[in-house]
Amino acid sequence: MLVVASRLEAQDDHPSWAERLGIDKLKFTGLGVQMGHVAPYGIVPTTSYSLQADYGEIAPGWRIVFNATYWGSQFTDKAVKAYADSLKNAISDPTGDAEVILGDITVSDIVLGADARRTYKPSWWFSPYLGAGLATHIVNADGRLIDGTFVERATDVIAVGVAGEVGLNVRVLRHVALDAQARYDFLSLARFASLRVGGSYYFDNPRPKTPK
Repeated sequence: MLVVASRLEAQDDHPSWAERLGIDKLKFTGLGVQMGHVAPYGIVPTTSYSLQADYGEIAPGWRIVFNATYWGSQFTDKAVKAYADSLKNAISDPTGDAEVILGDITVSDIVLGADARRTYKPSWWFSPYLGAGLATHIVNADGRLIDGTFVERATDVIAVGVAGEVGLNVRVLRHVALDAQARYDFLSLARFASLRVGGSYYFDNPRPKTPK
């Protein structure tokens, strides 16, 4: 029993890696939705839809937020025409009768990620933050011009990227906050910025009283 007790004391003196990182403190504290504007290069600007889950602080001023985002659009006419012209230039056509039939090429992205946010609180009502994280992008492209080609296979991928963000969280009601965010995603296939606005509901983290 003395041996067991000494081992337990030793374990208490040396916290686990989860405790050191603060992962054991994660707790579902809030749920939010966002809409945004995203404009990847060569793609028609579109609207993004996001769902985010706040899992609270792992250290003073540091929060973990999980998010899921979807957007869908199509390549611009300029990008499609440039691709079609490159195909036509690669074709041997002595008679000049070859024709490349253009068509829309759609693209969509499902993003699943997690961010660590450094929150600054000059007041209880106004909380700017900086964040960075990892995200998995499930990208799918489809269109008559690329169906069954290596281009389609190259764009139908699952890729891991990094992201940075700066935002502002404003508590307007006891459990409700508004959120505005500028975000930049970087992955092997694309780099793009987005602007998002939305709101969150905090279950057990009501707005504290202003300190006297």
